[in-house]
Amino acid sequence: MNKDIEKGPIAIIGAGGHATIVASTLLAAGHDVDGFYDDNPTARGIKILGIPVKGPINTLSRDNCAGAILGIGANETRKRLANELSLNWITVVHPFSYVDPSAKLGRGTIVCAGSIVQASATIGSHVIINTKASVDHHAYVGDFSHIAVAHLAGGASLEEGGFLGLHSTVLPGVNVGAWTTVGAGAVVTTDISANITVIGTPARPVKRRSC
Repeated sequence: MNKDIEKGPIAIIGAGGHATIVASTLLAAGHDVDGFYDDNPTARGIKILGIPVKGPINTLSRDNCAGAILGIGANETRKRLANELSLNWITVVHPFSYVDPSAKLGRGTIVCAGSIVQASATIGSHVIINTKASVDHHAYVGDFSHIAVAHLAGGASLEEGGFLGLHSTVLPGVNVGAWTTVGAGAVVTTDISANITVIGTPARPVKRRSC
């Protein structure tokens, strides 16, 4: 786990619902928040949790913040911005969560309130471990993934950009491919390939309707 604590204000990129959770988590973890940066002109001048939306993303640089984190829920957008922006990405863990000391967290990752990351788990960069999610022992979560209120069991893996929907479960040792979405309530019992959506128990790919 990265235990570096950045000194100085932290900038949040995005000003939507997930950005609110990011701000709350930063504050709970004892960070100062510089402000939100968002390209939506209607967000300009508003405050979220008393913190201002300062301007568009291109006005943010290393010169005006100690660190930054992406407050954007869409996995693809987080990847694009992480690749485009040269910022000091920080990792933040809510104090009312548990991350085992042997677990590894990548830069830009957030662990939200009530979440659990167990022993020897590996979490990539810019990952969202959302409220009350759990990642069990020796599990792997790839960069830019998002685990909602879901459970990734021991030795299971979620590859880059994957999404586990609300109350979904991946059974021990099972792999979910890159950029695959697991629907709410689904139970993944066997390996799932990349770039698909699965639903149900056991989880199966969504069938496309014929014309």
